[in-house]
Amino acid sequence: MLGKHAIQTMNKLHLGQFVAPNGQLSIESTDEIAAELIARLRASPHWLVFVTEQNPIDLDRVINVLAAMGQSGAELPRISKTKIQVDVKQLARKGKVTRYSRTPDALPLHTDCSNKAVPPNVVAFAMERPDPQGGGESVILSASDLVHALPEDLVNLLRQPVFPFTDKKQYPILQGEGDDWRIRYYRNQIDSALSEQCPLSDELREALDELDRYLELSQSVRFAMQPGEVVIMDNQRVLHGRSAMPADSPRLMHRFRLSVPALSAPTSIG
Repeated sequence: MLGKHAIQTMNKLHLGQFVAPNGQLSIESTDEIAAELIARLRASPHWLVFVTEQNPIDLDRVINVLAAMGQSGAELPRISKTKIQVDVKQLARKGKVTRYSRTPDALPLHTDCSNKAVPPNVVAFAMERPDPQGGGESVILSASDLVHALPEDLVNLLRQPVFPFTDKKQYPILQGEGDDWRIRYYRNQIDSALSEQCPLSDELREALDELDRYLELSQSVRFAMQPGEVVIMDNQRVLHGRSAMPADSPRLMHRFRLSVPALSAPTSIG
């Protein structure tokens, strides 16, 4: 049965259990944190809260942990970093999909970089300054939880590699089986890509509308991040969004995106 927002025990990992008495974090401890984060991301629900208990948060330390997660041999991952805060100039940029993260608007459940051939499989949000009025709550939903609530005929439609995320590339929205599902979805991105050169049948448009209705009623998890908390998610196995906030909200987060090779393989299904 679908409900508006699920209540569940928050999956958390605390930085404090790895830090030395002098406050230092060794390379070995950083690698240990990275391994634990990867192990948790590979398991349901494929996201967690990394609690640093720092205010202000040490972003360099967060980046070091993320780099350790994505390191492959001697090669360090490319990590993109973006400040997420209300920017009134973005309000005038109609039609720009990316403007929404800089507005006070609610942001529907979506996949970051859904228009990329391979979206980064890790997205992290580090909270520096929450909205004092409680706006901008995080909303997260795992693909597996969503698929288990969808009718089979809708799942079959969404598995078709025909949905435009750019005017030249089409992809399936859902891929997987059993309890291991991957999802690529951003309705605004699809709507922006639709054109005479990249059409979509009435049946598939109705499938998107039906999916949106299920997302509205889904067992998503909604919570307010605290200063020093970092939400880390498998961007290919969960959708994320946020609630609205006041137009003058001082809320400030830092978003990181990277690819972690250890998450690319299918999860084991027990």
